[in-house]
Amino acid sequence: MKQMPFAPFDLPEAQPFLLEGSDTGFLFFHGFTSTPQSVREVALAVHAASGATVSCPLLAGHGKDPAALAQTGQSDWVGSAEAALETLSARCARVIVGGLSLGATLSLNLAARMPDKIHGVVSINGSTGLYRPEVVAPLYEPQGAAFISGIGSDIAEPGTTEICYDRIPRETLKERFLLTNATGALLPLIRQPILILQSRRDNVVDPQNAPRIATSVTSSDIQLGWLERSYHVATLDYDRGLIAERITGFLQRCTA
Repeated sequence: MKQMPFAPFDLPEAQPFLLEGSDTGFLFFHGFTSTPQSVREVALAVHAASGATVSCPLLAGHGKDPAALAQTGQSDWVGSAEAALETLSARCARVIVGGLSLGATLSLNLAARMPDKIHGVVSINGSTGLYRPEVVAPLYEPQGAAFISGIGSDIAEPGTTEICYDRIPRETLKERFLLTNATGALLPLIRQPILILQSRRDNVVDPQNAPRIATSVTSSDIQLGWLERSYHVATLDYDRGLIAERITGFLQRCTA
């Protein structure tokens, strides 16, 4: 077996990055247990087409190992998002936030709480607290395992892989549920333009989160688009080009 010279999390594509551009900023968050690799291709396409400054940070506890994730919680991920927003706001006059999965949840959370700093929000397969009971109940079993199997690489296109953890700390999943449910309660505070993209077949997040977001926010500019060919990690899947096009058009509308 050929041995890789370094761990996947050390690969260049898994690192946080900044693409310099105009004074319009797009802050793009990766998902739970993942890295910027999962959104990199879409970010590059958006930057090339729009000329915007694009920032893709690494969330706390990610890009190392599951044990590192176990040392973090929802306040740490929110803190990472807020710090990245402050940094991008210092160099851009207008900032649009967006993300995949947990990254979308964080984007919705920031948009609800910081409307003066955010001019638009993009949610790609975002979670807002819709979970089946059989998914949540095992997290509270007294003798439950410390780690459960990972949820990454839910991708329809063969041969495409997401760089992510293969195990998830059970206690950390509770933190994720806390953040997603709290963000769902905050949705009516979102008044900025919003683009919601959701895979029809999503094996990680309930697709009904998309209409829930669309009907809960109080924005007068709501765009909801369904992704027909991709699974959960849509930014690495068949619809990644379409996603980049939709985000580019949304950025142009937000800054027109």
